[in-house]
Amino acid sequence: MVTRTLYAALGLLSLISSVDCLWESAHTFPGFLSLKRSSATPLLATVDPPNVRNPVQSAMGFIAGFDLDAFGKGVKDFAIGGVSGAIAQTIVFPIDLAKTRIQDEVVVAGAKAQYSGVIQTIMKVAREDGVLKLWRGVTPVLLGSTPECALEIGSNNLAREKLAEALHVKQHDLPMWGEVACGGVGGFFQVIATCPMERVKILQQVMGDKAGSVGKIVSELGFAGLYQGVKPCYFRDIIFAGLYFGIYHETRKAILRDKLRNSKEKQGDVKLGPLDDLVAGLIAGVPAAFVTTPLDVIKTRMQSCGVDANGCRIAVGSMSTTARELWAEGQMAGLFKGVYGRVGRVAPQMALCLVLYEAMKQFFDEPPALAVSKGK
Repeated sequence: MVTRTLYAALGLLSLISSVDCLWESAHTFPGFLSLKRSSATPLLATVDPPNVRNPVQSAMGFIAGFDLDAFGKGVKDFAIGGVSGAIAQTIVFPIDLAKTRIQDEVVVAGAKAQYSGVIQTIMKVAREDGVLKLWRGVTPVLLGSTPECALEIGSNNLAREKLAEALHVKQHDLPMWGEVACGGVGGFFQVIATCPMERVKILQQVMGDKAGSVGKIVSELGFAGLYQGVKPCYFRDIIFAGLYFGIYHETRKAILRDKLRNSKEKQGDVKLGPLDDLVAGLIAGVPAAFVTTPLDVIKTRMQSCGVDANGCRIAVGSMSTTARELWAEGQMAGLFKGVYGRVGRVAPQMALCLVLYEAMKQFFDEPPALAVSKGK
């Protein structure tokens, strides 16, 4: 309990410091909600004084579209990352439900498993409970995926920017160890949102309607209870994000070099498109998801022990105790339960998330993260 509270307090302090920093930045740029003007539109003589904000214009900024560039690149990354993550997680959610059911099931020696595979589990749930129940537990995901992906992608991009400045190189020239380190930073900060989100999601996926609403679960568990299983969550996400972003950016560089070799006769810029991002995301997602599966299984087991029929908290073992229990169930097979579901969910989810992220960045007129102009 003390360990979970300390981890939760660390996450809360990090989040508070981020919000405080954002608040200070907003005061530094008082016109961040000003509407975009076309360069061809002449300015009138009756312009508001520079230190006075037009309240109507500020309010309309939320409706008509405020200037994201003026608000800050970092804030834009957080917002775009959140929207991308919510869409991607919703698409692959049935696979996640199947993975959770498989990992949570305790199979006694000689007994037949109720959930034997991803497709079988999805068909079983759809047949017995209805197709819509495949998205049971999606509410906390929609609530938490925006801050989760925003924290992961936003902090990763910020870390890459600062490391590139420290090494005096461009971001796309960072060495692989730098990409891995920056990815780990993203994984560390995302746990602030990931752990409580997955705690509630797993209880709803495992217990079904008996778990109750998000509000009911949160009120019963309390703050410390929401961060149950935070230790394996930290290990899993830091390792996963480090491997994922390291492989992802190196793969994009390799694809770009191949395009440059095959387009020597062409004029203009050589850029990476959505399909390239999708391929790079899938290549990175498979090994990263596979390697971290044991930590994911341990975390699922620790977080699925939540509330009993009377709403009381159920004691849960430590990370090492849970690992030994899984080993006793099936040795390596026990630690890799649901590996196909994890790989089948995480790899396309992250790939879709980053494709959407890159597409939305280009939509907001930002140059692609990795583009090389021939002849420069």
